[in-house]
Amino acid sequence: MLLHDFCAHLETYFTDLHFDDCSNNGLQVEASTEVTKVAFAVDACQATFQQAAAVGAELLVVHHGLSWGSGVRRFKGCIGWRLAELFRNGVSLYACHLPFDAHPTLGNNAGLAAMLGLQDPQPFFQYGGGLIGLYGGLAAPASLEALANILNRKLPTTCRLFPIEKQGLVSRIGVVSGGGADAIPECQELGLDCLVTGEMEHKFYHEARESGIAVIAGGHYATETVGVKLVMQRIQADLGLECVFLDAPTGM
Repeated sequence: MLLHDFCAHLETYFTDLHFDDCSNNGLQVEASTEVTKVAFAVDACQATFQQAAAVGAELLVVHHGLSWGSGVRRFKGCIGWRLAELFRNGVSLYACHLPFDAHPTLGNNAGLAAMLGLQDPQPFFQYGGGLIGLYGGLAAPASLEALANILNRKLPTTCRLFPIEKQGLVSRIGVVSGGGADAIPECQELGLDCLVTGEMEHKFYHEARESGIAVIAGGHYATETVGVKLVMQRIQADLGLECVFLDAPTGM
């Protein structure tokens, strides 16, 4: 399959999602013309580039790419090494950031909401000119530990709970993958009692505590493997191409 035909097909999944994204989404590095095998990963980094080459992929699709805003000005240091790795091995790079978070069925948050069993999830959390998170209710109230254990098993990860003294059951949940702790004010406005996200920054701890919002932090990396894998499965079903997920966890 031609590389540009593949990219055009992939972009049909996201035609209704428009964001002011800090990522320069799309084909970022063109190092091949044909695609017979596609690798998928969370991050564009030397580790995933080497894995993609090792498995014989001509294209790597990632959530976090190399090109952000006007940030890449000089091709030296890590950027130079990474580009050399791609061109040396004929591996092209495609990046898709916020649409991978927000897609209603293939996104990180849709996948997390399904894992947790949220009922009738609705979009929330304004970011990048659109709504990227989902919120909904549980069929029955659950403890934070029970919800964390679901994610620990399915991602897998080791969730952290904040504030640590939060007790009792929760029933109205917001989900924002990655670094989503700044959704806490919207959670409070919507009457939610728990936010599931990737990482909990220090500056949000007291805001969560004072707002009465429990936070389950499943890891930035782990929570953003979900959409990448869902898109990969859709590509396999639609195009019949050989696909592989490349795991390069950060522990964060």
